[in-house]
Amino acid sequence: MIKTTVMPNCYMDSILILSVSREMMKLPTVKKAVVVMATDMNKTVVDEFGGMTAAVRSAGPNDLILSLDCGDEDVIKQAEAKVREIAGGKSSGGAGETQVEYRKLGAAKSAMPEANICIISLPGEYALDEAKTALDNDMNLFIFSDMEEDEELEIKKIAHEKGLFVMGPGAGTAVVNGVSLGLMSKVRRGRIGIVAASGSGLQEVAVLVHNMGEGISQAIGTGGHDLREKIGGIMFLQAIDYFSNDPETEVVVMVSKPPHPSVAKKIYENLPGNKPSVIFFLGGNTDEIKAAGAYAPRTLEEAAIMAVDLARGRKPAERDIVAVDKAELAALAAAEKEKLALTQKYMRGLFCGGTHSEEAVTLLQEFVPDMHSNILFGKVDLLEDRYQSVENSLVDMGDEVFTKGKPHPVMDPSILVDRMIQEAHDPETGVILFDLLYGHAIHADPVGAMEDALREIRRIEKEEGRHICVIASLCGTDIEPQDVADQARRLKEYGVILQPSNAKAALLAGLIVS
Repeated sequence: MIKTTVMPNCYMDSILILSVSREMMKLPTVKKAVVVMATDMNKTVVDEFGGMTAAVRSAGPNDLILSLDCGDEDVIKQAEAKVREIAGGKSSGGAGETQVEYRKLGAAKSAMPEANICIISLPGEYALDEAKTALDNDMNLFIFSDMEEDEELEIKKIAHEKGLFVMGPGAGTAVVNGVSLGLMSKVRRGRIGIVAASGSGLQEVAVLVHNMGEGISQAIGTGGHDLREKIGGIMFLQAIDYFSNDPETEVVVMVSKPPHPSVAKKIYENLPGNKPSVIFFLGGNTDEIKAAGAYAPRTLEEAAIMAVDLARGRKPAERDIVAVDKAELAALAAAEKEKLALTQKYMRGLFCGGTHSEEAVTLLQEFVPDMHSNILFGKVDLLEDRYQSVENSLVDMGDEVFTKGKPHPVMDPSILVDRMIQEAHDPETGVILFDLLYGHAIHADPVGAMEDALREIRRIEKEEGRHICVIASLCGTDIEPQDVADQARRLKEYGVILQPSNAKAALLAGLIVS
C-alpha cells in the first residue's frame, strides 16, 4: 500500500533529504520511498508514485512530503518520528560540543565574526537575498542553489568589487584551506591550485593529484555558468589572479567546457606569468591553449599528470596520451572482447558525474560508431527516449529527467540500479560502464547502493551463460569518509574491471566494442 504524509514547514536541503530517504528504506515493510519538498514538479513525482492526496495538493514548497510503499499503516508514524530526529540533529554537536541554530545570517555572523564563508542551499527564489546579506557581511559564498543568470552576474560583480569569491551558483565542489565543500573528496594540501567551472572535473583532477602523491593548495569551483559571455568569467579570472599571488600555489590547473570565445581570450591574456598553467577545456582548441603559453592536456588524468610533473620540476612529456592509453589497454580489451557473443555489440555508459560523461563522449566519438547520448555535447546523436539506450549509448544519470524527486546520483548512485539491470537484460549489451564518486555528503556505501544490479548481472552470466563486461572508475582518495579500498575490493568480487581514471575506463569500454 502507498501511505503519504505531509510535514508542514519542514524545509530540508538535498543533503538532508538524502539522509531521510536512506532512513525511510530501513523502516520495516518499506519497499520504496519518495521524500521531496512540495514543489509543483515534485508533486508530479508523488502523483506518479501513487501517493497523491488532498494534503499533497495543498502543500507549499516549504512542506516535506513522505510517500511510502509499505505493508504496515503504522510505519508512517515511525517515518515522521525519524524525520524529526534527523531535523533535530542539525542542532546537536559531537562529544563535548554544542551547535547553535541561528534563524538569521546576521545573527550567526555576529556570534561568529571570524566566519568568512557562507554556504547557501535554499530554493533558488530565496538564494539571492541571502547571498546579498552574506556579501554585506564580507563573506565569501558557496552557492549550491541554482539562480537566474542576471542574479548571478549581480552578486559576482558585488563580490569582485569587495575582493570576495562566489563559488556557484550550482556549485558542487571546492576545497578551501584544506576543507572540502559540497560533494567533494577529501584531499591533502599541497602546491597545485585548481579553478574549475566543472564539479566532477575539479574533483577528478584533485583526486588524481592526491593519488599521485601531491596535494591541493585551493580548489575553487566557479559554477558552470561563469564562463558564459554574460558573466564574463568574473570569478574564474579572479581565481587566476589569486593563484598568481598565492605563495602556496606553484602550478595552476584550469578545468571547464570551452568558454565563450571572448572569455577564453581574457583567460589567455591573464595567465599567471610567474607560474606554469595547465588548461583543460573539454573538447576545446588545444592549439589556442598552447599558443597562450599553457599546457593543453587531452584528458582530466593528463591534466593531473602534467600538474604533478610541473610541481616536481619536470617538463611534461610531449605525447598523444589517448594513443598511449589505448595501446596499454589493447590486450585487456581483446581478452574481454573474446568473451562476448557476436550479438553483444554495444556499450552502455551510465554516469554519475556530468563532466565524466562529457569526457567519455569526447574520447570515444572518433572511434566508436553509432554514439548516442542524452547530453548535447560532441559528435553524438541525441537519444529520442532517455529511458531507452540505442546502440552505443552514454547517459548522464544526473539529468533532471532521472532525478525528479530523487537525490543526484553523485550523492546516491542507487538511481543507476534499475537502468543498469535494464541494460544487462538487453542481449546486445556487451559492456556496461559507470563511475562512482566519493567524499563528504555522498552516500556512505556507494557499492552497497548498487549491489542489486551487480548481483543481477552475475545471475545473468551464471544462468544464461552470457558474459557482460562491467567497467568502472572510482573518483576517491585513501582518506575519504568511505573506505575506497574496500569499495574497490567488493567491486572486484563482482567481476568489475576497475580503471584508475574516467578516461581509461571509457577508452577500455570503447576498445572492446569498436
